[in-house]
Amino acid sequence: MRRVVITGLGAVSPHGLGVTAFWNALLEGKSSVNALTRFDPAAFASRVAGAIPPFKTMEFVPKSYRKATKIMARDIELAVVAADFAVRDGKLATKGVLETSGDKILGEGFAKLDPTRIGCNIGAGLICTDMDELSEAMIQAKNPDGSFSLARWGKSDDPAKTSGMDKLTPLWLLKYLPNMLACHVSIIHDTQGPSNTITCGQASAGLALAEACRTIQRGAADVALAGGCESKLHPMGLMRWSLLGRLTTTSNDNPSGACRPMDEAASGTVLAEGGAVLIIEELEHARRRGATIYAEIVGVGSSANAGDVTESDATGEAPAAAVSKALREAGVAPDQVQLIVPPGSGVAASDKADAAAIHRVFGADPKGAVLPMRGGIGDCGAGAQALDLVAATMALYSQTLPPAVNCPHPIEHLRVPQAKSAANLEYAVVLASALGGQNSAIVLKRYS
Repeated sequence: MRRVVITGLGAVSPHGLGVTAFWNALLEGKSSVNALTRFDPAAFASRVAGAIPPFKTMEFVPKSYRKATKIMARDIELAVVAADFAVRDGKLATKGVLETSGDKILGEGFAKLDPTRIGCNIGAGLICTDMDELSEAMIQAKNPDGSFSLARWGKSDDPAKTSGMDKLTPLWLLKYLPNMLACHVSIIHDTQGPSNTITCGQASAGLALAEACRTIQRGAADVALAGGCESKLHPMGLMRWSLLGRLTTTSNDNPSGACRPMDEAASGTVLAEGGAVLIIEELEHARRRGATIYAEIVGVGSSANAGDVTESDATGEAPAAAVSKALREAGVAPDQVQLIVPPGSGVAASDKADAAAIHRVFGADPKGAVLPMRGGIGDCGAGAQALDLVAATMALYSQTLPPAVNCPHPIEHLRVPQAKSAANLEYAVVLASALGGQNSAIVLKRYS
């Protein structure tokens, strides 16, 4: 099969915009989890979150496309911004880049490629609707006693009044369809190759990357934008995870120490927003245009288990199967892996399940460093594994291990780095597991 490499990275996270801000914060061991201020969380037991610093989406799209930002939900905006960083880092002169920067950019090492040979696969989550927008429509559809009327939602009983649904813009639904992340990114950058959306929770980004990788391997594309983004900072998102009992409620006065993944003191996760888009490319195609090659994708694996959709499988069997598949494809033995990035949510039961999966594959005493990522940024759902992939890629590229955040006492005797260090890294495994049983594993190799 054709070899696939990573040639561009774009990240949006609580640490900031772009890979530089993200990676520097990881090397510093920084936590960007703070008090939740996006809305009033007083009624919730968990009031901390990983929020992205303010930005203006219009600054990341061509002038001719700025009107479309009005129908972009937060998740879509994150994908658009991450993709802009990725194509510029990968030096791709896409339609979006050219319209924003002009043809002069071609003289700066940017390559103008055939758009029919560029794919786009982006993982997405359940996009929460705008509360102000929806509330006005719901109020219009209420009965005199205050209860909701489905009849008044669709048609008003007073010709002088509008129905509840009439309060919504005709394009309302286009803000909340999960495929709109890939839709807007592909329109802006004119990617006409294979495109798809994966909605499998925290495993979405890895599964999207795997599918994009396959399209390049079989010759259906030469380049692809792949990754995942999601924002869970919404009253509905916070309510769902509160009802599941997965959020930490003991650190509202200590946000930076709230999420403690793979640690003995883990008390729950922290909701966040973020994600990343990666540029992946056929190796010889990347070489011909002189692209920077960060790492090579040498194995992908996936699995699913039909367990309790509210809890992780304590045995770790299904996630371990995904890792084993990816290692087999890569032709790599478990003891050759120097870096393992686990799901590591900070939910004690889930972390133990992740540890069980690691032990199933790598033995009772894994030699590789285990780097849980949620401690400094929280859990951003479909964007989580995308950020993990960026972290693993940068570790391989720079031959540097960042410290884990909030994991001073690792469970199950895992080797969790406590300080930044130079390292001899050849292979990294990035694993994600989602509630509902989907699992994704990616094996990355240092490129030399």
